[in-house]
This record gives sequence, C-alpha cells and structure tokens, in this order.
Amino acid sequence: MKKFSFLLAIVMVLTLVLSACAPEATPEPTEEPQVEEPEVEEPEEVEEPEEVEEPEEVTAPFEGVEVDFWHVYSEIPGEILQGLIDEFNETNEYGITVNGFNQGNYSDVEDKINAGIQSGDLPDVVMAYTNSLADWYSVDSIADLTPYIEDPEYGLTEAELNDLYPHLRAAGTTPDGAWIAYPMTQSANVLVYNFTWAEELGFEGAPQTADELRAVACAAAAANEEIGGDFAGTGGLVYYPSATNWLHFLYAFGGEELNDDGTAYDFNTQAAVDTTMFINDMKAEGCVWQTESYPNPEQGQRKALITMSSTAGLPYYEAAFEDANNDDEWGFIAAPGPDGKMAVNAFQQMLGVIPSTEDVEMASWLFVKWLTSPEIQARWVRGSGYYGTQYTTEGLLVDYLEENPIWATGVALAAIGPAEPQTFPAWSSVRRTINDVAAELYNATSEDEVVAILETLTQTANDLVEEVQ
Repeated sequence: MKKFSFLLAIVMVLTLVLSACAPEATPEPTEEPQVEEPEVEEPEEVEEPEEVEEPEEVTAPFEGVEVDFWHVYSEIPGEILQGLIDEFNETNEYGITVNGFNQGNYSDVEDKINAGIQSGDLPDVVMAYTNSLADWYSVDSIADLTPYIEDPEYGLTEAELNDLYPHLRAAGTTPDGAWIAYPMTQSANVLVYNFTWAEELGFEGAPQTADELRAVACAAAAANEEIGGDFAGTGGLVYYPSATNWLHFLYAFGGEELNDDGTAYDFNTQAAVDTTMFINDMKAEGCVWQTESYPNPEQGQRKALITMSSTAGLPYYEAAFEDANNDDEWGFIAAPGPDGKMAVNAFQQMLGVIPSTEDVEMASWLFVKWLTSPEIQARWVRGSGYYGTQYTTEGLLVDYLEENPIWATGVALAAIGPAEPQTFPAWSSVRRTINDVAAELYNATSEDEVVAILETLTQTANDLVEEVQ
C-alpha cells in the first residue's frame, strides 16, 4: 500500500513538472483578424490609336502636259540645249514634258510657222526674233505672256522682274502693251579685229572713225598684195551685203530705219547714202572683199584684218586662230562712223508661246521661266557664247569673264546697240527686202544709183506696212 502511494506520488510530481515546462496555450481569438488588402491601382485608360489615313497620291499640277519647242540650234549648242531640256523633264515638279526640235535657222522657223498657221501644225514654244513674233501676234498666233508673267503662283516676283535688263521688256513688247517675246539670251553683230597685225602696219588700238577704219583696212590689203600668191586680193575688210551688216554700218553713220517722227520707214536718207558709198568706195580701192564661206579661217591666216560676225561666232574664231597657229591678239570692236559714233547691231534671242489651251500655255511659260532663270542661263551662256539677260546671271559669270576676255568685251558692246525696230509693223518682211536690196547697193556704181535703190526700198517697205494693216 505504501508502495502504491509512493508510486502515485511520483506520478503526480512528474505531472506537475511536465505541466510547468509546457508552453502556454494560445488564447482563442475573440475577433476575426483584420488583414489589409494591398491597394491595386486601377489601370489607366489607354486611348485607342486614331486611324491613320493613307496619304492621297499628289498629282503634279500639269501631269501629262507635253510642250513642243522649236529652236534654231544644231551641233554643240543644240546638244547643250537638249541636255537642258532633258534636265527640265527629269526635275520639274509640274509633270511637264518638253520635246525639243531643231528647225534650222531663223528664216526656216519663220517659214514653218507661217505654213503652220495655215495647216495648224504648230509648236507650243518657238524661238524667233521679235519682228517675227510681232507678225504672228498680229494674226492671233502668238500669246500675250503678261497674264502668265504676272500670275501670283507661277509668275515672276517683283525682284525677278527687276533683275531683267530694262530694255529687254520694251524690246519684247508691242505698241499696244502685249509682252509677246521673252528674252532667252542676247548677241550682237560686231567687227572682229586683229590688233597685232594692225600695230605692225602702224595703227595703234582700234579705229575710232570711219576714215581710220578705211586706212587700216587698205593698209592690210596693200600688204597682202605685196605678198602675192594666195594673199593677193585679200587683207582688208570682209563684207557680205546683208541686212545685218548694212544696218550695222548705217547705225554707225547715224542712220536708222524710220522717219524722224517714227511713223513710217525711210531709207532714202543721207546717212544711208553715205553708208553705202563708204563700203563701195572701199571695195573699189580693193580694201573690201568677200570669202566663199564664213571668213574666220581667212582671219586666222591673216588674209583678213577685219571681219563681221555675231558675238556667238567666238568659238569658231578661236578655233581658226588655233588651227592657223596664230597667236595674234584679236577681239571684238564696234563699227566707227564718220564722227566717231560707235555702233553694233544688237539682237535678242526671243521665246514666244503659241496660243493653245490654258494648261498648255501655262506649262509653256513654266518651261520658258526655267530655261531663262539665272542659274540655267549662266550654264547656257558658258556653252553657247551668248550673253545673259539678267543682272544675277552676270554675277554668276564673273570667273567666265576673267577666263574669256574677248567674250567679255562683247558684253559692253551689246549694250551700246542699237537694235532693229523689231515691233514696228511689217519689219520681218521689210528686213527680207533689205537683205535682197543689200546686194544691189553693194554693186551700185554711182551715188545716183544708190539713191534710186533707196527710194524704191522706202516705197516697198511702206507698201508692206499697208498690206499688214
């Protein structure tokens, strides 16, 4: 019994010890634990991308418009001009295509346009002198460019208009104010003079009067007569009886084509008689002669001291002196008159637009505008030898002026003029008549005969005016 009690006591003691060592029981929670839910940001509203419309295809304003261009250039100038036409076709933003056609010389173009007026076979842009353009304008076959030049979008700015040499607008404008001829370039009929040979003959500088011109020409003729052989009968002034050359000397002698009040043609003047007799007397003395073709080879060979040429003939003269191994100093001079008046026969190479649809006429003008812009014109001048029509073009050619001193002298000569009365009625027909009469004047043997020829020329010229009117 005592043993049992003892065991029981031990068990109780162990129970108490184990209870003391056991962890305290976790009390039952009286409330549900508060668990903070993490804040979840609302997603931002994403704007739906706007629908991007496909860009509409932009059509060039004159897409598909073709312009036919009749000009007068072949060989090297023709190749250069065609290169510019190709460039315009590749780069213009208007969608315009220009087709260039060489139609021969100015007379050929005039004949083809005259025929086309009857048949309807006409270009859209034509190169011609103002007198021809004026004739075609009188029969409604040339457009007045004023609306296109003044167009607010495609025309010329005030600065561009002011950049044009002042006399050129007048040269292309008819008496009724229509601007029918836009200048592409300029040139002048000049005397080509061998300074070195003249100095060897005892003449310093260019002749300043008609008498000085006669003296140096006759001295050269006498020198070549002494040499003999192929040089006999050469040496002075090579003169072809043409409207261009006869009018050139007429201007130097103080003459002109119209009467004092500018209302009619008048060639029966003392200046016209003196001009003709001056040339004929030199011919009689053996100081004036003619070559079979262009006289630049003869001048390079010292068979001609003085010739007459367009300034555009410069490359051909350079080649002639080079071919002859001639390093003489030569250049352009004006024709001197009896009292020292100096003159050249100045020309402008003009562009006209043939009446057509409004789109074709505007496309034609845009091509004309591009072709005559200073940058393009400067490139054309470098390749062709012509002269510019704008002050800005002149600024782009400073280096060319320095490299080509003979060409540079022509710039000043072209400015002294004068120019033929391009817009006076019937001038195109009258000029052709002068061209025919020039040979008669050259072969006249007396002053009375010259006067009779000039009287007939005056009457014919004014009859032609009446026919036109």
